[in-house]
Amino acid sequence: MATWLIWFLSGLGLGVAEMIVPGFIIIFFGIGCLGAAVAAAIAPDAYAIQVAVFIAVSVVSLIALRKFSIKMFTGRSQSPAGVGDHNVEPGTRITIDAGIPAGGKGRVRYRGTMWDARSVEGVSAGAEAEITGVDGMNRSCLIVRQVQPGS
Repeated sequence: MATWLIWFLSGLGLGVAEMIVPGFIIIFFGIGCLGAAVAAAIAPDAYAIQVAVFIAVSVVSLIALRKFSIKMFTGRSQSPAGVGDHNVEPGTRITIDAGIPAGGKGRVRYRGTMWDARSVEGVSAGAEAEITGVDGMNRSCLIVRQVQPGS
C-alpha cells in the first residue's frame, strides 16, 4: 500500500474518531495526517519529512484553529428571564450545611448538587443564605450572603 494512502486513511480514521470521542483534539491529528499524506505523495521515501510535516501541521492547526472551532461548533443556549449563568437564579435561598469563613470558600448544596461557594462577610453553619451570583473567574463557584432572620 502506498505511504500517502496510509497517511490519508489514518487522517480519515482520526476524523471519524473525533465524532465518537469528546474533546475536540483528535481532529487536529487527522489534519496532520492529511498534511503528511501530501508530503508522502511528493516525497514517498522521505519518512522523516513526513513525520515532521505531521507534527508541524498537527501542532499549528491545534494552536490556530481549536479556539475558533470550539466557538463555531459549540451550541449556545439562553437562560429564561431572571436566570443567570449556569441556570443559577440570583436571589434563591439555600441553607448552609458547613460554615463559610469571611472572605473564604466553602461548599453548598444547590438543586441537589454540591457547589463551591464564597462569601465576603462569612456565613455560619445552618444559616439561610441567598445566592447573589456566580464568581466571574470560577463559573462553578456561587457567591452567597447570609440572610438576616426575619428578612
